[in-house]
Amino acid sequence: MNSIFLYTTNNKNVNSVLVISEDVGFLDKLKKVSGNKYNISFFNNEKFDLLNTEINTFDLIVFDNCKNSLTKFVDVFKQTKSYTFNIPMIILENEITQEFSLHKYCNAYAIFNKNVDESFLLNNIEISLSFLYTNKKVQFENGFYFDISREILFQGKKIIKLTKTERKLVNLLALNPNVLVTYEDISSIVWRGKEFSIYSLRNVIKHIREKTDESFIKNSSNRGYVITTI
Repeated sequence: MNSIFLYTTNNKNVNSVLVISEDVGFLDKLKKVSGNKYNISFFNNEKFDLLNTEINTFDLIVFDNCKNSLTKFVDVFKQTKSYTFNIPMIILENEITQEFSLHKYCNAYAIFNKNVDESFLLNNIEISLSFLYTNKKVQFENGFYFDISREILFQGKKIIKLTKTERKLVNLLALNPNVLVTYEDISSIVWRGKEFSIYSLRNVIKHIREKTDESFIKNSSNRGYVITTI
């Protein structure tokens, strides 16, 4: 378990949820009813800068704003390019007001009262993840975006035609935006046991860049590739 988290479930094959709350009792209740349905990590302090290298690994964030710490969270991540608030958030409030400007900025998917039943919250996490996945579009620079559900790359309304291998590679990178995807992961997921070489991978990358632009997929320290979102 990463030491910055109070608790992390050990199920890497499901959606990953980050719960941010200083209410240990609330976290305990949520832990008891969550089981292994999701890979849930609990973070229970306001040192949000510690999340800098971890935050893009999550599919959804549940943020307990009962101590009005959401503003601080936003301010911390305004100072870094590693997180652009494209991860959907469920926000818990003591009192729901009509002031939604901060919620809109940090990509709030839903806002609930803090005393919401834990099972109800988990049901909404499931609904959110299901809806967000089936409607997920990952936005890149220069008007490019990838439709996850249909595995189609667009520039504006124009479809960028990809081969099967190119599509699988873009899909893998789009599912892990702003995160290094290693040669090993690309080999096992995209090539799936077929003969793999760095040369063949570089050739696929070359053709994708020819159809998009040179900066669309970036090499990282000769260890793998990264695709960045806006």
